[in-house]
Amino acid sequence: MKFRVWALSLLLVAPVTFASVDRGVLQFESIRSQQTEIRSAVQAASGRYREMSANTRGELLAKQDHLFQLMQGKQSTQELNEEQKTDVFNTLEWIEAAINKADDERMVCERRPVLGSTRKERVCKTVGQLRAERESARERMQNGDVRQ
Repeated sequence: MKFRVWALSLLLVAPVTFASVDRGVLQFESIRSQQTEIRSAVQAASGRYREMSANTRGELLAKQDHLFQLMQGKQSTQELNEEQKTDVFNTLEWIEAAINKADDERMVCERRPVLGSTRKERVCKTVGQLRAERESARERMQNGDVRQ
């Protein structure tokens, strides 16, 4: 299941990441190259980035700095721990959503503990799904309904 979510997510962000996928492994060379191209265009405020707000451009550049730091000295996601892999995935998803102005469709993953176990599992949902869950929970609390 985790591999399917990872692989599907990689296919969805392929237009932005151009990452080569080998059994769920991201190769950083292609990500570095593509993010460097995006960075140049964002800094120049040219092409599709011309209409991007200064705040979004600044945040995008900061996310790229963070991404480059995570990938520094590494060739693929195989060299990262699970939290770092999730961080790389979430950062790439944020960049994709900012570029395409599609925040509700952005996939967000987090590592959650499994009830009754010491292990954690990766749970991925879209921003829209997370918002709907929060709103539903808020409504249930307001109505005094504690069922899920």
